[in-house]
Amino acid sequence: MNIIKPAALTAVFLIGMLMCEVAWAQGPDAMTVEDQAKAAASAAADAAYAALPFCTLNAEGTGLAVEPCRKAPAQVPMPRRPVPLLLQPMPQVKRAPQVAMPGMPPSPSMQSLTNPPRAPVPVTSCDVAGCYGTNGVRYNNMGGGVVGPNGKVCNRAGAMIQC
Repeated sequence: MNIIKPAALTAVFLIGMLMCEVAWAQGPDAMTVEDQAKAAASAAADAAYAALPFCTLNAEGTGLAVEPCRKAPAQVPMPRRPVPLLLQPMPQVKRAPQVAMPGMPPSPSMQSLTNPPRAPVPVTSCDVAGCYGTNGVRYNNMGGGVVGPNGKVCNRAGAMIQC
């Protein structure tokens, strides 16, 4: 097993943590002379800016009254900018005219529903398009079943057809 890579990564991580800890332990007292000079210059610039008057417009409103000046502090809470409310009316939509429903197809007669199914017919020969029964009638293939000469859908189970 190769553990050199994980060990090296762990060592680098620990060394980095130690360096960060040393930097944090020194804190702000350990500032260099250059950092102290920069901080002093920044504090002096902030004090000079705070001594300037706030910016205002001159009497004509064309420029600043006093230059240089500092920006006025933000108002708390900030005033809201007035924005006109524009409400657009909804467009008028006309309803589509109602379409008459088509009539119901005629229902099968009760006599055809009450007729018992006929006895199955044995199949004599079949081809790709359909089969012939022992009664000499041609039954054409359609989907999972066959169709008789009268247009009725019949069931085919092996060598038998029942309509």
